[in-house]
Amino acid sequence: MKIKTKFFSEVEVEEEKIINFPNGIIGFEDLKRFVLIDHPGSDVIKWLQSVDEDGFALPVIDPVKFFPDYAPSLCESDLKKLKLNSIEDAVVLCVLSVPQEVERTTVNLKGPIVLNSLERLGAQLIAENPEYMIKHPVTIFQKKET
Repeated sequence: MKIKTKFFSEVEVEEEKIINFPNGIIGFEDLKRFVLIDHPGSDVIKWLQSVDEDGFALPVIDPVKFFPDYAPSLCESDLKKLKLNSIEDAVVLCVLSVPQEVERTTVNLKGPIVLNSLERLGAQLIAENPEYMIKHPVTIFQKKET
């Protein structure tokens, strides 16, 4: 099927790639279906693109690539709703916030996106770890020298 996207015009998406978020994403509870799209020229950034709202997409990263010890403590009942036995069975992504001054980019370690890729289920959950912040500094973009 073809979907319109925020940044990539129209893209072809296989039905099997659609991830269902029964409760939506925090702040966007009405959006239930998403796909992951690779960011051109980057092997670390992906876009969590709404299938139903072409103007909504979130940049996401695998937090372990930047924070090797990242291990969110998540509510067991939340994992069960995603048909997961443990966090080790999930794909975990975190949302980037990229301001105009890209060197001030932050990542939300407190509210990871947790995916069960086999069941095509997803949710944004809250990590119980007190050390994780919603706006944790992360260096993804290098400031260009002029």
